[in-house]
Amino acid sequence: MGDQENLQLIEQESFLNYCFKRNDQDVQYWEEWLLQNPQRRQEVDQLRQMLLLMGEESRTRTISSDFASLQNRINHSAQGLKVIRSSAWLKWSIAASVLVLLSVGLLFYISQNTKIAGQKLADVAPGGNKATLILASGKKIDLSGAGNGAIADETGIKVIKTAEGKIIYDLSNTTAATNEQYNTIETPKGGQYQVNLADGTKVWLNAASSLRYPTHFSGNERRVELTGEGYFEVAHQKDKPFKVASAGQTVEVLGTHFNIMAYHDEPVVKTTLLQGSVRISMGKQQTLLKPGEQALRSGDKISVSEDVDMEDVVAWKNGYFKFNESLEGIMSKISRWYGVEVVYETKTDPNLTYSGKISRGRNISAILKIIEFNGDVHFRIEGRKVYVTK
Repeated sequence: MGDQENLQLIEQESFLNYCFKRNDQDVQYWEEWLLQNPQRRQEVDQLRQMLLLMGEESRTRTISSDFASLQNRINHSAQGLKVIRSSAWLKWSIAASVLVLLSVGLLFYISQNTKIAGQKLADVAPGGNKATLILASGKKIDLSGAGNGAIADETGIKVIKTAEGKIIYDLSNTTAATNEQYNTIETPKGGQYQVNLADGTKVWLNAASSLRYPTHFSGNERRVELTGEGYFEVAHQKDKPFKVASAGQTVEVLGTHFNIMAYHDEPVVKTTLLQGSVRISMGKQQTLLKPGEQALRSGDKISVSEDVDMEDVVAWKNGYFKFNESLEGIMSKISRWYGVEVVYETKTDPNLTYSGKISRGRNISAILKIIEFNGDVHFRIEGRKVYVTK
């Protein structure tokens, strides 16, 4: 039996019920299936034994070499989400887990007390390229509803929407005497957008974010204002520094790649440098960042961390979630991307850390379902509300 067939077996709830004898009807079904497919019994039995070994109650066992062999045969491109408890029994929690590979490319570790929810979740579609452009005149343009091509022309400055979900500024018909005017692009919850500024700088906006910027840059600096989260690839201009004002701080660069996360509902503002150099100013404080560093601003203090997962920082811009945090942290991101309100009907375990990588293109149920597999929490979706329950 090939890798794909193994994946198809492991992803089926009825097969897991057969392996753990959780449902008599499923046990009977798979026993009859094996009678009809005797050539597959040996490998199915091996797979079942490996799952049982990893799920049994003994806290002294380690993951078997047989399972490691099976795992090595699985396509390494599969992305995953696993649950880790930050406590003394961490090693056992990993060893006494059941590996479930889903065909949607999700990998999840389940503890020995796993209970797979039988009810089907309601669903919410993922976010997409949605934003509102506010021109200097005050006119608002819904970018998701606007056609491709030129969508505005103010004093000779053309605003062009592309099919890829970004807007570009064309200054070919402007003159040096054109007055500096400001536009604002706002993404709602469940939205994202890219804007190419007049100087060639590229900005990606995450959900529930906004960027205020001039339609062209005059004077001796390039200054924009950000709320929410944005990823910047700044065009190099040695004599005209680029500055981003966000949440009481200013980030100054000449030409670099960096990410700023400055949501009002997050306790910490995070500025992460991927390439080049930046200076962060807040009042009299100034901090220089080197590539691979992250500035953490909480209250009136700025600290610098060198222990930064760059893939984690820019995952949203590259089309996926990458988690290494508590359930509350994950649900905050889910709330913004899917445009839902999260309601906690139970207290969650702050020592439970989820880590893994999941496409942002999946419906919300795909993410919530694999979190449910852990058995610690369940979810109920009612309209645009997600309830976290026991």
